[in-house]
Amino acid sequence: MYLEMEPRLEIKFLRDDPSKIWVTANNESFAGETEQYINPKTLQNLSDQLVGFPKSNSDEVIFEIGEKDSTDGYCKLKFYCFDSAGHTAVIVSISNGVAGNQSSDNLCSAIFKLQFEAFSLDEFSSSIKRVLDLGEGKSVLIGINGYTQNI
Repeated sequence: MYLEMEPRLEIKFLRDDPSKIWVTANNESFAGETEQYINPKTLQNLSDQLVGFPKSNSDEVIFEIGEKDSTDGYCKLKFYCFDSAGHTAVIVSISNGVAGNQSSDNLCSAIFKLQFEAFSLDEFSSSIKRVLDLGEGKSVLIGINGYTQNI
C-alpha cells in the first residue's frame, strides 16, 4: 500500500543546556529525521541567509549539522534554484543517530529533493526567528509536489 506524504521540512528547537533541534523532512516518496545538539547562533545564521532567497539563480544556502556517516546522526540542507526560472528546492541529506548499545545496522539515511514556493520559505525563515526568541517551538517549510510547478 502506498501512502502519500505531504512534502515538508520541520525543525523543532529547544533552548537548553545544551540546545537541541529535531529535523524531520519528507517529499512524496522519502522521509527522514534526526536529533542534534546545536548552538542557537547556527540556526539564526540559517534564518538570516534565507531572507530574500534566492538573490540570483546561482544562489545557495547550506545548513549542515553533525558529521556525515556518523552514528550520532547528520543533517545537511542545501537550498538552491533548480532551473533558470528561479524555482526553488532544498536537497535534504539526513540520517538518524543510534543509541550506544544499538548496532550501526540501525542507522538509516535518506537524500531527496523537496520543492517549495518562495512564500513558504519566507514564512519558514520568520518562524525560525520567532522560535529562537521564544526559546522553543517548531518551524515548518511546506513543500509542493514536484509536478505542480509550471517548469
